[in-house]
Amino acid sequence: MMSDMMIDRLVEDLTPVKPLKNRNGLAFTLAIATILTVLVAMIAGVRGDILMGMPHPMFFLRGGALLLLGLTSSYAVIAMSQPAVGSSFKGWIWALAAALLFPVTAAVMAMMTMPDNMTILVPRYGLECLAVSMLGGLCIAAAQVLWLRRGAPVALERAGWLVGMSSGALGAAAYSLHCPFNSIFYIGLWYSLAVALCAIVGRLLVPPLIRW
Repeated sequence: MMSDMMIDRLVEDLTPVKPLKNRNGLAFTLAIATILTVLVAMIAGVRGDILMGMPHPMFFLRGGALLLLGLTSSYAVIAMSQPAVGSSFKGWIWALAAALLFPVTAAVMAMMTMPDNMTILVPRYGLECLAVSMLGGLCIAAAQVLWLRRGAPVALERAGWLVGMSSGALGAAAYSLHCPFNSIFYIGLWYSLAVALCAIVGRLLVPPLIRW
């Protein structure tokens, strides 16, 4: 009798919860990323070759790799808000493999020849890339953490890695609209460093924020 009363009391306290939809979470992330991109364009300005209508091919390669990594890993983050049994979304792994071609190519070329313009490796330019990319990534990561807190993620460490990686990639993609450098050395060093640092920060800070 006592157990029945306790069960009835618990049932009375239950309230219906609106189920989370992955498309809404992804739309939320993309909205923040779009706002960030617009702010970068308004404050820092847009690359000159884009304004002239003749963007460099490296702009598309760099931006495409960052967007692919950011979107696929963001979808993986959003999907983790709903615990499920079975295989999870693994598309981000292939996107990461594609993005790693930039630092790997830069490392191989560095062993064969020095960059033709060493100013692209000066910290003053690279630190600006890091600062803007990571600051933008912070805004995107905040949106993803809020979404995860509404759900019930179970793989907290993996969620931390993915939040950091996705937010860093999207933040770097937003900055790439302004970045004037096309060198594989610059991209392989500073953009890779921005995404990697965001992933590490995400692994350290995100799990305690989404634990339930």
